[in-house]
Amino acid sequence: MKSIKMEVNYHNIMEEIQGKWICTKAFNKIKEELLSLQFSLLISENLISRTGGGGDQYWPNISNFELVGSNKDGYFYREDGCFMQVKSISNQELVIELHQKDSDGELNTVAFTFEKIME
Repeated sequence: MKSIKMEVNYHNIMEEIQGKWICTKAFNKIKEELLSLQFSLLISENLISRTGGGGDQYWPNISNFELVGSNKDGYFYREDGCFMQVKSISNQELVIELHQKDSDGELNTVAFTFEKIME
């Protein structure tokens, strides 16, 4: 029974994050600074694609991702070795923390706030 519930939760979170999202805020939690980035993400069932001129150091043009760990934690692994955690989601807003190593090998955490683009 638990595995069935987990799969339902997985599909629900996947359905909720799918769509086109524009970045409205990016905050580097390690350096404690706001970043000036302008880009959007298109999230499908297992792909994330980035459009726009900014954010390339955090988001590749296109990448696969998958849910890892517990569904209630909202962790995803991106094929380039980064981990993402969905911190909150509503009909209009998505907050993701991205955990990645910088060029010096240090762990960097950036909190991104996205607004849903209705088409």
